[in-house]
Amino acid sequence: MLVRTACLPVVLAFLVLPCGPGRCEEFISYLEPSRNIDISAPEPGVITEVLVKEGQGVKAGDVLVKLDARVIEQEAEIARQELKYKKRRIDQLKGLLDKNFASIQEIERAESDVEITALRVRRAEALIERLTLASPIDGVVTELRYDVSESVPGANSHVATVVQLDPLRVQFNFPVAEARKLKEGDKVVVGFPETGATAEAVVDFVSPVSTTVVNTVRVTMSIPSPDPGLTAGMKAVYKIETPAVRN
Repeated sequence: MLVRTACLPVVLAFLVLPCGPGRCEEFISYLEPSRNIDISAPEPGVITEVLVKEGQGVKAGDVLVKLDARVIEQEAEIARQELKYKKRRIDQLKGLLDKNFASIQEIERAESDVEITALRVRRAEALIERLTLASPIDGVVTELRYDVSESVPGANSHVATVVQLDPLRVQFNFPVAEARKLKEGDKVVVGFPETGATAEAVVDFVSPVSTTVVNTVRVTMSIPSPDPGLTAGMKAVYKIETPAVRN
């Protein structure tokens, strides 16, 4: 839950974003991964390979886990061999056609058979790829739910989780008047009381609507290439200063 407090400069002297001579409002949220993806198995099966460990960095396309696809691999190899034979058969028929020992119709049937067999090969390869679970993003593996030889119980079973930590994301709920001062692409400063550090954040989204209960607007920011000291779950503080009122 986002917390909003009001404070005087003297009280907040220890924080990373000091206020000026006026009154300031402090908004608190927490850093999150920019993406958090649960990778699921498309069907029940047995894990044959786990190629990563929790905490390991991965690139998009890196294989994380393989399910048993031996039967399909054999079917694919049979179809490949049939395809080679049928292609050679077409070459033979074309040679016989020149000698009037084959007909155009025979060649057309053979070519159609080659196309069907090629589709069988592509179908088998697609099924094998479907049982090979890869990371869709650059990120870090944060969870592996199964080990080698364990059974995945059903379709859409959660197998692994990958999170993207560059950029990090933070979301605040601001009063309507303050939120409307921000626009996509603006750069602001966010503080982190746990370390005393600050970082530049880029405004990614300002909601066009406000909440009906507390009349606030959701604003999402990202921190590109974050410092290694910043981690998901860390408290983030954004301050809005109100000028002092003088008589």
